[in-house]
Amino acid sequence: MRRSQVIISLFLFLTAVILIGNDNTMAMPNFARKLGVECAFCHTTIPKLNEVGFKFRAAGFRLPDEIGKPEAKTFDLGDYFSGRIQARYDANRMSRGLVSSRNNRLTFHELTVYPVTGSWGKYFSSLVELSYLPEDHAEIENAYIRASRGDSKMFVGGRVGIFHPFEGYGASDRPVSLSRPFFQTNGANFTQPTFFTPWNFDQAGAEVGVDYGRTSFRVTMFNGLLLREEDGVLKPFAAQGGVLNKATVTPAHNTPDVQMFFNQIIHEQGGAISVYYYHGNLGLPINGVNSVAGFFRNNFDRVAIYGSYPIAKQLHLLGGFQSGRDHTVTKDTFTSRGAFAEVDVPINDYVTAGLRYDWFDRARDKKNNDLWGLTTFANVPIQNGLQFIAEYQHKDARFPVGPNRKDDAFQVRFIFIK
Repeated sequence: MRRSQVIISLFLFLTAVILIGNDNTMAMPNFARKLGVECAFCHTTIPKLNEVGFKFRAAGFRLPDEIGKPEAKTFDLGDYFSGRIQARYDANRMSRGLVSSRNNRLTFHELTVYPVTGSWGKYFSSLVELSYLPEDHAEIENAYIRASRGDSKMFVGGRVGIFHPFEGYGASDRPVSLSRPFFQTNGANFTQPTFFTPWNFDQAGAEVGVDYGRTSFRVTMFNGLLLREEDGVLKPFAAQGGVLNKATVTPAHNTPDVQMFFNQIIHEQGGAISVYYYHGNLGLPINGVNSVAGFFRNNFDRVAIYGSYPIAKQLHLLGGFQSGRDHTVTKDTFTSRGAFAEVDVPINDYVTAGLRYDWFDRARDKKNNDLWGLTTFANVPIQNGLQFIAEYQHKDARFPVGPNRKDDAFQVRFIFIK
């Protein structure tokens, strides 16, 4: 058994020992256990955060007015551990020209543990999120230390380690559906893949920020991405260190990426304006396929704006727009653009349904190079640790050469968190 598997197994065993027999399984259960609160304290529909939840996370898993104060509760190891398992059922149909395929399957999706997660002392906190996927694949999604100082009116903070790309709110927060907007998960492509996407990569980095009232601003320096050749194919990875260090032979090995994120809360139940900017660089293959001919440096930028507002208790509107710029091997530039519009309908505390429209053009200067889709979903948090999310998505992708590709995908995710 590999070392990573041994470490994951030990964490799973320790988590089970700590949590067994505890009946309080709400939202992120370790925080709920520590504070003695229910899901609605921090969430609208899980996993989306309300204003309290956003500030609780930003202040280091404590309420902002608790910054600088000693921990009020006696230390309990169970308040710093949580675990989650997920299974899924998929049914898919793909067609492109005369070629089509269908499949359906029930699979184990992911096992996740959250050890050493919570606030420590007066100013510090940590989040560790380790995921174990089928085929012996383990990954670090979060592993950082955060420091916060200030009070409920204004506090400053910083974190260092490995973390998700950004901490959003409202339309830029985690979605109620299973999938994210297309422009967050698809890369620009003029004559070859550019690999970077605003989501999907949990990078190593350092971040500083300030929260003043309902306004927050973050500046992050990321280690960026790297490309590794596996079976003759280049694949992107977050440069987290160790075996995922950047190779010195590429022209982008020593320059960090920079991200800025602004958020203005306008409603306590998920209304906000968010602005995102990312400037990065990545060595892309000159021949567009592999590393045989060497690399050229792609300096790229992404700018996005998100907006959301609950115009009624049972009607939340969300949307976003992104524009990107990349370089080609000839040092020319091209633009990519995308947008989404979404309607969420919280029917009651146990069911939220919704509909999202997506569009993403991988290169504006190239005809027939975009994709669009419709996604419908229903999120059912049972409020006892169980959650079911069902999603149907139709996606239509156009290509400069060849017929369009149509994908119809249905998925049900079964989630239990303890």
